[in-house]
Amino acid sequence: MRKFREQPRFFWSEDDICCYLKGLLLKGRLFKSGRVGNVFLRFPTKDTYEHHENGTLFTSPGGKRDHFALAGWTSAVPTTWNHVTQQLSFAIALKHFSTFPKDWAVQIKNEILKLSDDVNGVPIRGRYFLLLTAQQTSLFREQLNSLFAEYPSVRCYQQIAQ
Repeated sequence: MRKFREQPRFFWSEDDICCYLKGLLLKGRLFKSGRVGNVFLRFPTKDTYEHHENGTLFTSPGGKRDHFALAGWTSAVPTTWNHVTQQLSFAIALKHFSTFPKDWAVQIKNEILKLSDDVNGVPIRGRYFLLLTAQQTSLFREQLNSLFAEYPSVRCYQQIAQ
């Protein structure tokens, strides 16, 4: 978060941020336990989702799987991409806005919904949402706080670039 605040141009997209975080996690700077290789980019969700007309996600057996930006585990039990054996320890969802789009609240809510969906098997202590913006959010602060409050089981962080 500090690196983003100090040098936001280093991160051109959400994929850049994910790759940087994965590097930190694998080096053990943020994630001290587990074997190397226990962190995956774009890890698929167990649950399937469809979109309402307004863009919000809802769980649906006829929908498609979505993904988490990053996910991993610390379990010594061998785990595969097969969701039957998956034992996630954490999942990270993130959004990066250089300017806030009109549907910013929907995008944030969709990411947090996937984390808080118990079917996906992300433990409560391992649910993280990161919001990285290059624009001050004082106009959105109240709406943002109420949106975060809807999902108390997810740890939400925001960082604004300088």
